[in-house]
Amino acid sequence: MKLFARSVSRRLSNRRGHALTVVAILFPVFLGVSGLALDGGYLYHVKRRMQTAADAGAMGGAHELWRSNSSGAVAAAKTDVNLNGYTDSNAAITVNIPPGSGAHSGDSNFVEVIISRDVPIYFTRIVNRQSATVKSRAVAGLMAGADGCVIVLDPTQRGALTVEGTSTLNADCGIVVASNDNQAIRANGGGCIEADEIGVTGGWWDNGTQCTYPAPVTGIPRAMDPLAYMSQPTTAGVKVQSASQLKITGGTVDLQPGWYQGGIQITGGTINFAPGLYILDCGLDVSGAATLNGMGGVTFFNTNTTGKTSNWSDLKVTGTVTLNLQAPTSGPYKGMLFWNDRTAPDRNPGAEIAGTSNSVMNGALYFPSVHLKYAGTSTASSWQMIVANTLTVAGNAQVVSDYDPYIKELPTRLATLVE
Repeated sequence: MKLFARSVSRRLSNRRGHALTVVAILFPVFLGVSGLALDGGYLYHVKRRMQTAADAGAMGGAHELWRSNSSGAVAAAKTDVNLNGYTDSNAAITVNIPPGSGAHSGDSNFVEVIISRDVPIYFTRIVNRQSATVKSRAVAGLMAGADGCVIVLDPTQRGALTVEGTSTLNADCGIVVASNDNQAIRANGGGCIEADEIGVTGGWWDNGTQCTYPAPVTGIPRAMDPLAYMSQPTTAGVKVQSASQLKITGGTVDLQPGWYQGGIQITGGTINFAPGLYILDCGLDVSGAATLNGMGGVTFFNTNTTGKTSNWSDLKVTGTVTLNLQAPTSGPYKGMLFWNDRTAPDRNPGAEIAGTSNSVMNGALYFPSVHLKYAGTSTASSWQMIVANTLTVAGNAQVVSDYDPYIKELPTRLATLVE
């Protein structure tokens, strides 16, 4: 019995010895695994912070591209990275315009931000590893999109968007008004506004008619020009089609794209515009019962190359004019139908666009520095966008934005994080 007890005791002692040996062997492994977990968690935390900084930097640079300030995009990107805790003193910060890699490599409409930093590690130093390199990358740029399809830019004007009398503005899209006046939107008399959504920096007034729907959201950040990134057309290399004002009073007339140095005046007839860019010094003035055809892709750019302030004229399409016009679907002026020079002085009454009930105007109506009076009553168009300094609506105006972004890409751009 004593012999059996001694045998059991020796076996238990041997097992304890084996256990201690196993623990001694595995302890560094346990320690290493725990160290990897702790260091890994710390590195993940650093990576997340660094990615946030890279994302912010890329978006900051992209917003400058959107403002057509490409020269300031790199500085803006670095500033936003710095604000998130990473500077040239504690990290390597690289800003590339255009990106040097990825899906948008070589595209100057995008900003790439790369942040790299050696991060000290602690628990895994037992394997002679003192630090680890953490790297984050982000790309942002200008992608098709817009906050609305009716955008009014003046920052202070009362009645920046005005609906006259018993007129109605129907927009199957968003309306954005940048004015900070407490009556930035005015629906006078029995005027009504209907849209998917309405936002205004200041306030609104509808004279108690209660037919502004939905109620505008006030106090939104000031809207910026969503087409500011686009380079204006120039006359360089453009063929002169007419050295003086071209006047058309009737009949059928076929016109070619080019430079019309005295503008175009139309009081009747059927005018067929071949596809392309029409540069108009001294405006476009259409009235009477004229018909304008240009479904192949046309852009009308109103400017003044003479340098004389008195030579500015407006784009005016009034009367019982029938429009069958389509903006280009490709090229540098994609989506731009009527385009008024950004340097044009604001005048009274300013530009005016109207059309009959069966007119088609597919494209953007861009009047960034002047007042536009809009009376387009047709629902036959497939998509439209209005960007104007100030806007007055007359009649039962329609803005149709039933576009499919996969088929008809908007000319407007938003700063978007893409990688």
